Amino acid sequence: MGETKNQEHDVTRRNVLKSAGIAGVGAALLLTGLKGKAGADVKAYPQVKIANVNNIPAGKSIKFDYPLAGRKNILVNLGCNVEEGAGSNKSIVAYSMFCTHLGCAVEIDKESGMLICECHQTVYDPKHSGKVVEGPAPNSLPMVQLEVDNNGDIYAVGVAGLIYGMRNNLLDGEEVK
Repeated sequence: MGETKNQEHDVTRRNVLKSAGIAGVGAALLLTGLKGKAGADVKAYPQVKIANVNNIPAGKSIKFDYPLAGRKNILVNLGCNVEEGAGSNKSIVAYSMFCTHLGCAVEIDKESGMLICECHQTVYDPKHSGKVVEGPAPNSLPMVQLEVDNNGDIYAVGVAGLIYGMRNNLLDGEEVK
C-alpha cells in the first residue's frame, strides 16, 4: 500500500511539472504574438531642429525643450572630440537638464566644463556620456541623440535613457514644434 501512495505522489508531481511547462510555452508564444502589436502603438521620437553648428562656438551652450514641451535639455559644444559627439569635430552633445537623483536642474559649470546639479551637487561628465563623477545621483544623465545635416543644422532625434520622473519620455506632454 505504501508503494501506491508513492506512485500517486509521483504522478501528481509529474502532472504539475508538465502543466507548468505547457503554461510557460503558452505564455512565451502569447508574449511573442503581442510584441508586434504593442510595438505598433509606440510613438517615435520627433526630429526637432535645435541650432546650426556655425552658431555654437566651443564653450557655448543652448537650452531647448525635447522631446516634449517642458522637458529641458542643454546642448553644449565642448570644443574637443567626445563620446557620442555630433558635428565635424564630434564636440557637440546634449543632455536632459533633470538630475537623475531628484529631478533638480542641472547647469554647465563654465570653469570645469561639468554639468552640476543645483540641489545636491551631483557632478556629471559631458565628455563621457553624462556619467556621474560624484554625488548622490544613481544614473548618468539621459543623452539627447543628435544628427547634423549637410547645412550644419543640428537636430534632436531621440533620447538615450529615461528622463527623471517620466514613465515614458513621449507620454503626457505637448509636442515641441
